[in-house]
Amino acid sequence: MMSAKIGVLGLLAVVMGVALVACGITPTPIPAAQPPAEPTQGTDQEGSSSIDALLRQGNEYATAGDFVRAAAEFEAAVALEPANVSARSNLGVVYYRLGRLDEAIEQWQQAIEISPADADLYSNLAAAYVQKGQPEVALEHYQTAVERDPELAEAYFGLGVVSMQFDRIEEAIQAFEKFQELDSGQDLTATELAKEYLEQLEGQQ
Repeated sequence: MMSAKIGVLGLLAVVMGVALVACGITPTPIPAAQPPAEPTQGTDQEGSSSIDALLRQGNEYATAGDFVRAAAEFEAAVALEPANVSARSNLGVVYYRLGRLDEAIEQWQQAIEISPADADLYSNLAAAYVQKGQPEVALEHYQTAVERDPELAEAYFGLGVVSMQFDRIEEAIQAFEKFQELDSGQDLTATELAKEYLEQLEGQQ
C-alpha cells in the first residue's frame, strides 16, 4: 500500500506566533503544508488504490489551503484503514489548521501508538500544546521529537521558542543554533526568525 504524509513545517506558524507576540512583533504566516513525503510500500493492492486516491486528493486540498475538504478525504482514509499512520497524521494536521486541537492531538496520539518512533508526530503534538497554552507538555514532546530524530529541524525551532517562554536562555540558544545547523532554507521566515531570536537571546546573556 502506498501512502503519503504532509510535511509539518507549516505547524511552526502558531509556534512562531507565540514567540513573536512575546517579542512585540506581528506574526508572519507560513505556508500551511509542505509537499508530501515519499510514499511508503505496503501489500494490499486493492485497498492501496482507494487509500492512495484519498491521500492524494487530501494532500491537494491541504496544499491549496482547503482544510475542510482535506479533512473529509483524510477522515475517509482513516475509516478505510484505521492503522494508516499517514492518514492519521495528515488528518491531525488539517484538524490543527481548522482549530480543532483536541481532535488533532487524538489523531497524532493514535498514530504514535502505531509508529512510536515517528519524530514528526511528537513535534506536531508539541505545536498543538503550544497553541493550547500548555508549554510544559509541549516542551516534553519537543524533547522526545529530537530524541527520536536528532536532525528534525522544526522540532529544534519549537524547542527554542518554548525554552524562551521559560526563560531558559542557554537552552533556547542551543536549540536555535541547532536549528540553524540543520535548516534547509525552505522556510525563509523560520530562517530569519531564528537569527533574530538568537541575537535577542545573546543580548540577554
